[in-house]
Amino acid sequence: MSFLTDAEATSLRLARMSLHIVSDEEFVPEPELDIEHDDFLLDRVRDVASASVYRFEGVSNTRDVIEQIVRRDLGFEEGAQALAREFCRFHRGGTRDGAFFVFELGVEDPNTKLYALMKYDYGQALELVEREGHAGLRRIVEAFVGDRTAIQKSALIRVLNGVAEAAISTRDRMGRPAPELTDYFVRYLQVTRDRTDGELTTAVKEVIRTALEDHREVLPPGGVAPAVSRALEVLRNTETVTEDVVNHAVWMGAGQPVDDHVRESLKKSVGRLVKRKKLAGVTFPPDGSQLGRPITRVVRTEEGVTIHYNTGLEGGAVRKIDTPDGETQFIITTRRYTDGVVSESSGRRG
Repeated sequence: MSFLTDAEATSLRLARMSLHIVSDEEFVPEPELDIEHDDFLLDRVRDVASASVYRFEGVSNTRDVIEQIVRRDLGFEEGAQALAREFCRFHRGGTRDGAFFVFELGVEDPNTKLYALMKYDYGQALELVEREGHAGLRRIVEAFVGDRTAIQKSALIRVLNGVAEAAISTRDRMGRPAPELTDYFVRYLQVTRDRTDGELTTAVKEVIRTALEDHREVLPPGGVAPAVSRALEVLRNTETVTEDVVNHAVWMGAGQPVDDHVRESLKKSVGRLVKRKKLAGVTFPPDGSQLGRPITRVVRTEEGVTIHYNTGLEGGAVRKIDTPDGETQFIITTRRYTDGVVSESSGRRG
């Protein structure tokens, strides 16, 4: 939740709320709702409070309406209706129906307001109930579930002293690849991408290097450089970077430690650094141009044996062991290999 400060996350409360159905049907304005089920709804807000990769453009009607609500130039009910009506206008063209929530959120600082805009799946569900001492099922229409994947689109905006910050937290289930937003959501919010995949990848590399440097005492022989190489190999082979992927990369870089204390320490380090780099909750495809090419190590022994291998495999498929009698062993583990003969005179394989 790096979009929220620690103080905001602790003191977050639901102040006002509105709900409208968005579909291809004519828009119907609804009155403000009473505050109910605070814990459930606040959990949904926390689910979408990822770090910012978008910011408002110079002109944004959505931002202007929110600022008018905060200054009370526009009543909350009227302003929420305006925000929902405009969203419904952009929503046309075969997009999935949903419920559009507008939340006003209070925090400890009286000069700070947070606004959450959220398009939510809704549909039918069955509820387990008791009827005359027997269990039964009751159908619920327009039910909202706690699964974060039910949230189609969201935006979280911070307003300080009546002025909305440029950076906003956004999510879009239909954006491909994440964290891209669908065109109509971009037009509705009037935002632009603030951090590229390359910049995000560079930030992740810094997280990985720092986390491994902070744990150099537990790294395999070779130190930080090969550990970083092993970790980056994980990023090169993933389609989407998440915090879980970064944790796995650091664990691989550290030589896959089995000690629970070490693993927990690595995870805490990654969590702290991810938040510092404003990467919490952000999902994106790695930029290969920022990861560089794998480094190949060449080992030649006095017996005439030559081994070429990717340094990213050190500690995993390739392990180096120094024995008590002064010898060195290289252990290579593989699922499949080819076997052949090279003629020293011709250089050809037989």
